Amino acid sequence: MKMKKVLLLIAVCLMFSLNGYSQFSFGVAPGLSTNSAYFGFKAGKVVPYVGFQFANARVSTEFTGEEYDFTELDVVPFSEEMKISGNLYLPNLGIKIFAVEKNKLKAYFNLSVAKPILRAKVEEDGEEIEDANDMLKDIKLFAGEFGFGVEYFFDNNFSVGGEFGLRYVGGKYSSTYEDDVYNENTDSYETVEFKDTFKASVSPTYTKISLNFYFGSGE
Repeated sequence: MKMKKVLLLIAVCLMFSLNGYSQFSFGVAPGLSTNSAYFGFKAGKVVPYVGFQFANARVSTEFTGEEYDFTELDVVPFSEEMKISGNLYLPNLGIKIFAVEKNKLKAYFNLSVAKPILRAKVEEDGEEIEDANDMLKDIKLFAGEFGFGVEYFFDNNFSVGGEFGLRYVGGKYSSTYEDDVYNENTDSYETVEFKDTFKASVSPTYTKISLNFYFGSGE
């Protein structure tokens, strides 16, 4: 059960390393495996926004070999298989600040943070694990982006932009449990508490192109 949570954590971080989430007045940005959109309000040089992105990932593992079967009294082949299908819902908050303006070109800095929501389906040897989503509650995820970009404004209401930046995605899972440990000094079993903690993170750079729509008369 612990290994399944660790695999989910790694799969989520790897999936995030391939995808970006975008910023808005209204804007859309294509990614490597997902597209993203955001809505915001442009007040002078500042654009606060909210955005959303969705992604799906699949992970499968298979272990095969041979083992001694005490029923058959012989060495027989065996296989163990696990499949994980996960959906990521990524609402995010951010702010874009235009720092330099030159004719129709405007350079900006972008900062956003996100709280991923993960849902998954787990199958082990063809049988679905019903409490898969309960397992995910113990996994804590966080994501953020910081980038620099330039937009070319065709007019006050439409622009095309390019952005380069650094993305961070981190996850943590921890659990506590009790087990009986034999104590030779007292010749008895004692109940001891154990705690497991797993952490994973990725920090890749990213690039993206966006189409941005600004409603209203503008400046």
